Amino acid sequence: MLIKKFKNTFDFFDNRGLDSFFLACVTSLIIIGLVMVTSSTVDFAATKFSNPLFFFKKQMLFIILGLFVLYVVTRIKIKFYYDYGQFFLLLSLLLSLLVHIPGVGVTINGATRWINLGFFTLQVSEVSRLLFFIWLSGYIVRNNFNKDFFKIFIFASILMFIIVLQRDFGSMILLFSTFIIYSFISNVRLSHLLKISVAAIIPIILLIVLYPYRVQRFLAFINPWNDPQGSGYQIIASQIALSSGGLFGQGLGSSTQKLFYLPEQYNDFILAIIGEELGFIFLVFILLLYIILFWRMFIFYSNTRVNSEFPSNLVLSIILLMMIQTLIHVLVNIGLFPTKGMGLPFISYGGTNLLLMFTYIGILIRIQIEKKQTRSQAVHRSI
Repeated sequence: MLIKKFKNTFDFFDNRGLDSFFLACVTSLIIIGLVMVTSSTVDFAATKFSNPLFFFKKQMLFIILGLFVLYVVTRIKIKFYYDYGQFFLLLSLLLSLLVHIPGVGVTINGATRWINLGFFTLQVSEVSRLLFFIWLSGYIVRNNFNKDFFKIFIFASILMFIIVLQRDFGSMILLFSTFIIYSFISNVRLSHLLKISVAAIIPIILLIVLYPYRVQRFLAFINPWNDPQGSGYQIIASQIALSSGGLFGQGLGSSTQKLFYLPEQYNDFILAIIGEELGFIFLVFILLLYIILFWRMFIFYSNTRVNSEFPSNLVLSIILLMMIQTLIHVLVNIGLFPTKGMGLPFISYGGTNLLLMFTYIGILIRIQIEKKQTRSQAVHRSI
């Protein structure tokens, strides 16, 4: 009976041109995220807010709001993004500058990255990345990517500079790496990519060297035990959590590191808490969900690329933004990348990240719907 219900559900999505495996992976990750955000914050929330379910309620609210955002985005025709691409570029720059207006921007731990919207704070760099790639995906359809590559990179550099002014070095690295890989897959000349990569090395080194806390993070990444109570603390605590979980974990809710030892245990280091409570086997399961998710997305990208250049460019940008963010989060948690404030897609706590993920999914679903409609119209015309 249960198998039949699952089959009927899959058939329902397939008949509408939607990828059932893709949606199943997304749903599974969201549910895992809700459970783990709750598990990792119960004690912290009880102490700080006198409400052990504080983060659960907020995450649940973000999911409900995200579903509404997803519904709205699936109603927007892809042609809208293409027609108004230049406005998305302008909006990405203006939105990133808003945080520097007194009374609008919110400063936390010395970084000004957020806009206060009342019930949650919007991290503008995450939104501006998507807006930039919406513009880029349409621009290279109208123009020659190779010919205008350096002109395009100037706009990317302006956005990266504004993000750096927000003291969001991690988001800048994500934007830069996504842009390089996106350009490579889009057949930009290797000589162009090498030139800007070499040119970017000096500014990136300066951005690390000129800020002592970034130097400390980099040194902690190389050897966290040189400063176990300072810059190396988070990495060591994360590795202790992962190693103490073993194969099957200590049990849901039984993490020790979440008890005021590992900072940002519900966001930047949620993977470590998952490893401690549910073990290595469950971590492998989560990674398999991401692998299947990105595999299905790449298949969709390949199929869309045949006759829909702008939608396929948009799909590619979403794949890379999600995949590189996931990779950075995993590498930070296991100590193979310097500590960055980078949540795990669909799982980590955070309104901006979760709403943005629902926006990504909404765009992909809209592209799938329009592709299904185009195919149906072609069949009717042939009949």
